[in-house]
Amino acid sequence: MAREHPASSLVLNIHADPDSVQAAFLRRAMSALERISANVSTKTLTDALAAPTDAGSLAQLLSRSDIIGSAVTDLDPLVPALARNVEHRQRLLKLAGGVLSADEAGRTLGITRQAVDKRRRSNTMLAVREGSDWRYPACQFDEGEVVAGIADVVRGFASAGPWATLDFLLAPDTVLGGRSPLEMLRGGEPDAVLRLVRANGSDGFA
Repeated sequence: MAREHPASSLVLNIHADPDSVQAAFLRRAMSALERISANVSTKTLTDALAAPTDAGSLAQLLSRSDIIGSAVTDLDPLVPALARNVEHRQRLLKLAGGVLSADEAGRTLGITRQAVDKRRRSNTMLAVREGSDWRYPACQFDEGEVVAGIADVVRGFASAGPWATLDFLLAPDTVLGGRSPLEMLRGGEPDAVLRLVRANGSDGFA
């Protein structure tokens, strides 16, 4: 009897239907991970496992083009860059204090889920995509309200997208004395932040 491939066995244990899209994805993912794990050291795998989340472990490993080697990068040279993007987003979400669902954001603000969605669509609240869902970074809320000035930042960065907006809010800036725009907004000092937003929208000429 033919020896069953370990990746195929894992897929079948996870999902009863071997012809499903989920099973096909898992087969491909496991095949890639087997190639990578065969080409890296135990220390590299241990370092990856030290990440706080499953996604973080994968991102940390895949971001190292010097380690994972040609077995993966020859097939798709963009893999390390994509992984670094995922890892960066994970760091942003951690700095943001996590994210809330629309229902949770509604309870925080004392409004309905529909009202939360309306605020997101009108760019008065920051929401980022996680899979097929919108999630609301917890850092924008303070004592049952959205921090004053957040809406101006979200609108100012609308063309750049929500992840760029979150990055801007959380990154310390020398123009702000080493503080982040979010710290300035929380401290009731929006003017310097809004100048940075306008400068971003005018390619540096405020």
